[in-house]
Amino acid sequence: MKTNLVKKRTHTKSNKIYNKSWQAIIFILPGLILAIAFIFYPMIKNIQISFSDYDIMSGKLTFTGLNNYKELFNESQQRFFTAYRNNILYAVVVTPITLFLGLIIAVAINSIKKFSVTFKVIYYLPVITSWIIAGLMFKYLFNPGIQGPINYLLVNILHIIPQPINWLKTEWGGNISIWILGIWKNIGYAMLLYLAALQGINKSYYEVADIEGATGLQKLKKVTIPLIKPTSFFLTIQLLIGSFNVFLQVLVLTGGDPRGKTSVLQYLLYTRTFKLYKFGEGAAIGILTAVSILIVTLILNKKMKVDY
Repeated sequence: MKTNLVKKRTHTKSNKIYNKSWQAIIFILPGLILAIAFIFYPMIKNIQISFSDYDIMSGKLTFTGLNNYKELFNESQQRFFTAYRNNILYAVVVTPITLFLGLIIAVAINSIKKFSVTFKVIYYLPVITSWIIAGLMFKYLFNPGIQGPINYLLVNILHIIPQPINWLKTEWGGNISIWILGIWKNIGYAMLLYLAALQGINKSYYEVADIEGATGLQKLKKVTIPLIKPTSFFLTIQLLIGSFNVFLQVLVLTGGDPRGKTSVLQYLLYTRTFKLYKFGEGAAIGILTAVSILIVTLILNKKMKVDY
């Protein structure tokens, strides 16, 4: 009798687990189908194309091994390495400046009682501005003639340089304009996340710091920065990943000129794939970009251990 009762309970428990599993599968299935169709299949196809010669008209794939990667690495003009260098420089310059300015602005806005909403809107406006519109605006600012606002300021008002510079057609002038645009677009995003983190800090920490006679700088260094470390980690990851996805600002501002010196990986992928129709090389650039982002994320995850 007791054995039958145990069997019945076990059977009932198994039925419940079985029913719950089916319910879970029904909820997961639509998302899983979409993920397979729009994430996993394109990823596998991209890997396959990177090792092949792809004819888009016939859809024929001819396996060529590592030829596409060798073409990128052995090209005489070294455009891949120049683009890779520019992505790293963009990350090295834009990420720390954006984090620093975003934090300073957030601390300043958090400390004022009036017009804080107005300042939030002003600093967040660049984030919601289209990259194309922002790029065209910067193209006007860096106009090569004396009528360009930057050249006019430096030549006629500050007298720092004797004659106008053709910013967008020189290697470092073009790169600097791309960096400034990236910083200008991202400061508002960093400011908003830092502001949310600052408002989540318990004020008792600052009261204790005041009692102990800490200065504003000491409170920022010893209280604020350690307590917003998870936000800093998240922003750093986001900005570094964004650094490997730079495209529109290059397309609008410089078009990779002069001779690919201001190009980046995504712009090189675009030119190889859609202008030269070298789909294999374009796919190889995509794979190398993904691997780079993965390595950077793993290193940062190991170095910046965050306790949430």
